[in-house]
Amino acid sequence: MKLQGKIRMRLSAFASFLLIQFLPCAGAAGFNPDPEALSAREIMERAVAVAEAQYLSMQEAYFESESVTKNQKLDEDGKITETEILRHRQYPLHGAVFEELLELNGRPLYEEEVKKEGERKEEFIREVEKRRTRGDYLQPEKEQAIRFDAYFASKYDYELVETAVVRSHRCWVIAFAPKDGKLPVRTRMDHALNELTGTLWVSQDDYGLVRVEFAMRKPFRYWGGLLAVIRNTDGMVDYTRGGPGVWLPLHFDLKLDIRIVLLKNIRQRITKDWYEYRRVSGNDGAAEQ
Repeated sequence: MKLQGKIRMRLSAFASFLLIQFLPCAGAAGFNPDPEALSAREIMERAVAVAEAQYLSMQEAYFESESVTKNQKLDEDGKITETEILRHRQYPLHGAVFEELLELNGRPLYEEEVKKEGERKEEFIREVEKRRTRGDYLQPEKEQAIRFDAYFASKYDYELVETAVVRSHRCWVIAFAPKDGKLPVRTRMDHALNELTGTLWVSQDDYGLVRVEFAMRKPFRYWGGLLAVIRNTDGMVDYTRGGPGVWLPLHFDLKLDIRIVLLKNIRQRITKDWYEYRRVSGNDGAAEQ
């Protein structure tokens, strides 16, 4: 049971790694080029620039919201055999964004679970304050978190496929695939990113990422190749505009097909939906960054 618990935790971590944070910046709204005049590479360069600007300004720390995550186990035929549902609240805390668990499988938290959430919140505050003292980026980030930055974008070739409308947003539709040859590897997760293919929907108004779809068909050894092989991955992320030039996650959907060494095959689907984004009057210290 302990090993299976660790596996579930690591699967959640892998899902978080795939939830790539494409975060455009509020200042990007001033761009308004001729949509026909830009190449796929030029569009991506501008999208990366505004994503990096929003990341540094921590625009997401001015919003609170709620979310529902579903972790579903699937059988060989793709039918759901088990579902875990978690409801969270995300809100600014000491200049960063904290995600607090509110419900588990439709019930309020038990007393011991409330206590653990309180301890986790206190640890989060301590970590943020340590970062503030060091002059670091305030938001605590997962170990294998990745960002839509120049390093990420440099791995792929791009093709402008068409234009399309997604939830009233006029977008460039851009396909991406790994470049030929040996790609750089800085972390363990780069082995997966170097095999990723997909499509990006980029807003023509402000270069925000409206939608991302991705797939990984080549098996990827996770946990150093000693414990699991991820054989097939499909996922997508939708984003919503929280204000002029500000884009926030709206829907996440990930399917995993995993071979656990000495155990069995695991097929899992993880979805997450965000609701009721509300802009707060301040972000509790992020402006001090």
